[in-house]
Amino acid sequence: MKRLIFSLVLLLLLNCTYAQQTADSALFYPVADTLTDIRFFDNEEALTITLKYDISSFIRTKAKGAYFPAELIIHPTDSTSIVKNIRLKARGNFRRGHCFFPPIYLNFKTDPIEQTELAGIKKIKMVTHCSASKAYRAYVLREFLAYKVYTILTENSFRVRLLNIHYIDTGKKERHYEQIGFLIEPMDLLTKRLSAVEVRQEIMLGKNLLPEESTFVALFEYFLGNTDWRFNGGHNMKYIKLSELLKPYPVPVPYDFDHAGFVNTSYAMSQTWSSARKVTDRDFLGYCQENEDVYREAIDLFNAKKDEIINTIETFEYLDVKDKKHILSFVNEFFVLAERPQDLIWKLKNECRDIDF
Repeated sequence: MKRLIFSLVLLLLLNCTYAQQTADSALFYPVADTLTDIRFFDNEEALTITLKYDISSFIRTKAKGAYFPAELIIHPTDSTSIVKNIRLKARGNFRRGHCFFPPIYLNFKTDPIEQTELAGIKKIKMVTHCSASKAYRAYVLREFLAYKVYTILTENSFRVRLLNIHYIDTGKKERHYEQIGFLIEPMDLLTKRLSAVEVRQEIMLGKNLLPEESTFVALFEYFLGNTDWRFNGGHNMKYIKLSELLKPYPVPVPYDFDHAGFVNTSYAMSQTWSSARKVTDRDFLGYCQENEDVYREAIDLFNAKKDEIINTIETFEYLDVKDKKHILSFVNEFFVLAERPQDLIWKLKNECRDIDF
């Protein structure tokens, strides 16, 4: 009898020990076991993360773009977390100089993410709040929406994932920040998803593009009220070659929309190559096309996606009603034109650029 009781107690202890070991080891499971959204950028919910690093030194030396060691804690749920020891640095030409808190590169080379669609990705762009004011929070959300609208129009686009970010400063000031931000799909992931290869944008010329592709992208930038881009040389434009195309025509993929009227930041400005006086004035920078059907095809796509675009803005829960009204008013100005295709084509043909632009 004593031997039986002893055996039962021993079995109970072993089970408890195993359960504890299992619970402890769950903290070290591969990311895919705790990040249930394997399609990371297709999840519409904001992901909560914590970033711990020397923010004081980071801000002081942001112009140099030096790497800083950091601890990234991903919180897929309220009860789970994944810790990654990474490096990060400030990025962006204009915003690194203008913003108190510039955009960031997250570098996972030393502690890679496993299994999810981010597996093997070494660097990810993160868009930050630039400044702590409420207005700058809205700018981040508006730019996020600009990316989302483009994904509605085409899969040849950078997907984005919204973030709730808890910053912990390990430097002298030891401050904590709660801010919004978002991640931009890395080029390596985009090309893998689309079975494509990247083309160096600095060697690109407008004459290498299909008229349908260049006109569609230019019309999207027109829709946004953005002049901070160019085809030649790839200013705020990436290029990919799709395997499905019979001929190796590059496809332009736009990014970086903070100077667009759609976002309407306080620092936004029209570029010197544009005739627009302010960013909320639309100016078509696309190439002139002899065949009007090229314009009409692009306009028809926007009209076909109008309801989905409007609904995406109206139902975006993170932006307040006032900001939504401003964006919807700006967007509806475009659709008033688009609903009269011949009038819009006439306008585009009067503003278009020659192929050397």
